[in-house]
Amino acid sequence: MKRLCIYLTYDKEKIVDRYIGYMLRELRTCADTLIVVCNEDKVIRGAEILEKYADEIYYRENIGFDAGGFKEALCGFIGWERVLRYEELILANDSFFGPFCPMKTVFGQMEAKNADFWGLAKHGEVKGGGRRGFSEYIQTYFLVVRKTMLHDNRFRMYWENLPFYQSFENVIFLHEERFTSYFADLGYTYDVLADIDANNSTVNTVNNYFQYAVISYELIRKRGFPFLKRQPFSYNTLDGLICQTQENLRQSLDYIDRETDYDVDMIWENLIRTMNMTDLQRSLHLQYIIPSGQKLCVQGKTALVVLVSYFGSAEYVTEYLTGLPSNISVHIFAERSELLTEYQNQGLKCKKVSYDRTAELLADFCDYDFVCVLHDADMSSDVSPSCVGKSYFYHVWENLIKDGGHVCGVLAQFVRQPRLGFLAPPQPNFGKYFGEYGKGWDGAFEGVLDIVKRLGLTCRISAQLPPFRITDNFWIRGCILKKLKGMKPVDSRYLPFLPILLAQDAGFYSGIVESAEYASMNEVNMQHYLTRIGVLFRQRWGELHSFQDLKEKLFFGALEDFRKEYARIYIYGAGESARRYGKLLPEAEAYIVTDGQSRPEEIEGKPVKYLSQIPISEECGIVLCLSEKNQGEVIALLEKRGLSHYLCI
Repeated sequence: MKRLCIYLTYDKEKIVDRYIGYMLRELRTCADTLIVVCNEDKVIRGAEILEKYADEIYYRENIGFDAGGFKEALCGFIGWERVLRYEELILANDSFFGPFCPMKTVFGQMEAKNADFWGLAKHGEVKGGGRRGFSEYIQTYFLVVRKTMLHDNRFRMYWENLPFYQSFENVIFLHEERFTSYFADLGYTYDVLADIDANNSTVNTVNNYFQYAVISYELIRKRGFPFLKRQPFSYNTLDGLICQTQENLRQSLDYIDRETDYDVDMIWENLIRTMNMTDLQRSLHLQYIIPSGQKLCVQGKTALVVLVSYFGSAEYVTEYLTGLPSNISVHIFAERSELLTEYQNQGLKCKKVSYDRTAELLADFCDYDFVCVLHDADMSSDVSPSCVGKSYFYHVWENLIKDGGHVCGVLAQFVRQPRLGFLAPPQPNFGKYFGEYGKGWDGAFEGVLDIVKRLGLTCRISAQLPPFRITDNFWIRGCILKKLKGMKPVDSRYLPFLPILLAQDAGFYSGIVESAEYASMNEVNMQHYLTRIGVLFRQRWGELHSFQDLKEKLFFGALEDFRKEYARIYIYGAGESARRYGKLLPEAEAYIVTDGQSRPEEIEGKPVKYLSQIPISEECGIVLCLSEKNQGEVIALLEKRGLSHYLCI
């Protein structure tokens, strides 16, 4: 069987990671000719991976996404005269890890099936239930087309006539969902590798879903799918209509590591480099619970850095220090020498420092394998009852250095997980600290972004997605601290935002660590808060069925209040979201777009105006039907014009 394989790759940073090389190596065992198409003008790192396996490499502008790349390869780079010399065509992209078994095995299984074209998996039919309907279709990240269909002129014309779609949604709706039914209607048969039908419904097709996104572990272990898609790591299934607890991705990684020969470090390498760490921490629930009674065995050169600011805390701090293994190097710092007296009397290493130079101080510990950074707390009742400060102190210290066994358990996690770089205690959820949930960047984004650029950090930073933990108490690999030497004293207020970003730059992921006792208490606390929130919500908004339901009712309630408050309502945006919410705002006078953008004359009979055409008035209320990123940009424009009354969807 003479096969041609076209493999398409795209990376924002123009990097080719090792997992791509592994896939290309496996494809080489099944393809006579392997051609790689890069949807970028060059590769700045990893080009040697492509050169090792590819017969030809083509670079192009990323027009039309992967469908556009395949089109240009077939119709331009290679040409149909060459394509038709082959008996099978393989079209694959870089959106998945694997294979976790030889590709020869995959092709061997599919050769036994009588199909004119096949893929790895498909989406089941969806009809009714208020959802946009479609017939079942093969997901086009991997397609194999056999000779009869490949040599049909209608296959060639399909690609010749395929537009270079400008939105990813159009690629899905007008190419991926259409491809299978289009050729099936021409009489061609199809099949897939994975047993997707086991989880589909023919009775209520609205319940059919992207199985690779939410049950990857089952697909890999039971359904003959030796691959793992990359996209689900960034999906937030807890927020969507299909809600589940995200257990599958972590189970999948553990299974691949334990039961296959695939090197999971190739997966970690790509995920750490390309993902926002807040997404990754959530999707893989990177939360480590250290059981009591760990053996005392400190591995690696370890330092404990304690920064003290309060009189009266030494009694509590030293209780923890005396329980540590003797081979941990303890260092005490304070801005005032009198705060160090009690520690000096106990023979501890002490030094007076200015806390605006904390980053420089921590950078000096970069030669240690592991470093724990801790602060004391106000144990007095001068500002608030002392129990408040003590609870916060215990929350931090019990989860980071509870006792010698706990410290050894934390260090063992670092040793077992070579890509783990940073661990912090969970966000306190009691008393006034509950109010810290949801504050996010709290005005610090621009300052942190400036530091990221100045230090040259390679990390994912987003105004919409702050670090999952903002803290100055943590465990960290010492090597990560090296880049703190580039910090300025004026940057010190931003230091709690940086460790996760620094760890990602160094090639490590981050997580949360708890003692077993605190984890049990925090679970009870969170259940209590969720129960109370549910009760309060029902009292005000009625029955509650899901988190999605909660979000929608809160928004619709806020929208109703907003409508009553302002006499003149406008909708900012002209896309699908604006049109959808426009139906809820029949009194809206017009839609708004930013000056200079293309705009339709009207939407549903209402005019579309530029922002400069909107009168500045206290009577005006503007509903922003935009993405979070665009909302931030538009809010700045509104406030510049003196329009301060707006509501974000």
